[in-house]
Amino acid sequence: MTDITLRNGAKPILHHTWKGGRGERPCQGLVLAKTDGGIHPFVTWQMSSDDGTFWDCFHGHYCMQMAEGFRSYTERREGQPDE
Repeated sequence: MTDITLRNGAKPILHHTWKGGRGERPCQGLVLAKTDGGIHPFVTWQMSSDDGTFWDCFHGHYCMQMAEGFRSYTERREGQPDE
């Protein structure tokens, strides 16, 4: 697994990436991350990137506990393309 940087400053815990399709940015992915602020310390986001190193995050599912975040990540990971 390669290192990634989330542009919003959150710290990635677990991620999965794949090539974007027609009309998408070149790199797509899913990440479980630790946030630095706010009410929810964990979040699962979809993410996209032009270079595969720096990622923009969107469509978050925010969680109070890491176990809940991991369940969210696992559910969202099913059906996603392999790298």
